[in-house]
Amino acid sequence: MLLVKEKVYSTNKSVKSDETFHTEVFQMKEEKVIRLKFLSSNSPRNQGIGFISENGISINDAPKQKTVIIWKSETQSELILKCSSGFLNVFNVWEEERMVGFHDFQSGMRIKKENDVMFYNCNDAFANGDFTSLVFSLQIL
Repeated sequence: MLLVKEKVYSTNKSVKSDETFHTEVFQMKEEKVIRLKFLSSNSPRNQGIGFISENGISINDAPKQKTVIIWKSETQSELILKCSSGFLNVFNVWEEERMVGFHDFQSGMRIKKENDVMFYNCNDAFANGDFTSLVFSLQIL
């Protein structure tokens, strides 16, 4: 998992690559508070979200880390994150035979923005393409 500075789009030709991507990228000009809400999951595999921050991200005021994975099954449905200035990557992850899966050929995210909230519909590597493996929202406060 490496920090990137531009969105990484899906290369799967069966979906429109301009709508589906593997990694969302934000550039924070200053430290920001982010509200994360897990909305739903429709997969037999454990689903989560990966965050990679250039200068650190923390969950509920814990010490900052460069890379954080938040599993839907292991946390409350809403969390507050603090992200330092710099680039922030966001991508969906899933548990696959006790390993973390991400950026697979069939996987990806689609975003819908409503006001200042971004809704992410995710597909893991095994999904049927309906982008319901994990649904979550982010709001940069």
